[in-house]
Amino acid sequence: MSLYCGMACRRKFFWCYRLLSTYVTKTRYLFELKEDDDACKKAQQTGAFYLFHSLAPLLQTSAHQYLAPRHSLLELERLLGKFGQDAQRIEDSVLIGCSEQQEAWFALDLGLDSSFSISASLHKPEMETELKGSFIELRKALFQLNARDASLLSTAQALLRWHDAHQFCSRSGQPTKKNVAGSKRVCPSNNIIYYPQMAPVVITLVSDGTRCLLARQSSFPKGMYSALAGFCDIDPGELERIRDSCLVQS
Repeated sequence: MSLYCGMACRRKFFWCYRLLSTYVTKTRYLFELKEDDDACKKAQQTGAFYLFHSLAPLLQTSAHQYLAPRHSLLELERLLGKFGQDAQRIEDSVLIGCSEQQEAWFALDLGLDSSFSISASLHKPEMETELKGSFIELRKALFQLNARDASLLSTAQALLRWHDAHQFCSRSGQPTKKNVAGSKRVCPSNNIIYYPQMAPVVITLVSDGTRCLLARQSSFPKGMYSALAGFCDIDPGELERIRDSCLVQS
């Protein structure tokens, strides 16, 4: 019995170590891509791209769920060329993750205004026909996606929305420029660096033991309910105190 328990513990330790090692390796690789523009451009050559149109992801229907198709850089260049777009538009893409084999994943919105496009955006119906899919609002499709795609597309949408809303420097008013990975924007006139913002939220499940209280918004699709949630109103001074406390402890 003790031998069996020992083998089970070693096996569990091995898989925990492997999982942690994989996570660390992926995190280091993503950090490298975020800090090194040349490395990120190289990763695009063998990476995969998720497509959006006005913050709605491209999805394809399969049985009773949605699938998020991925496209190679070559396929994306051909697609842009077919619609009269400059391949430089790919520079608007953002890094959203990678596989265990270090295949980088990117997201590109073809419906938002781009400084590299001949026209402001690509027409949605023509794109859907060409790509054999539909650009669907993420909130309506979220529960019909697998866990990995739901997480990646949520990250992608948040990053794409942030870049679309922060194209100018709040100090100088000049256009800001993103790095290749899209992990930051820099104002060329004063070198101020802007990073994607995080908004703290609280999600609460109210229950009496056998039942729980759910709510919905008018914008929710039919049949969709949610636990009670909302953004936190945090005093900026409190954030500074937390930061200072962490520095003192470290």
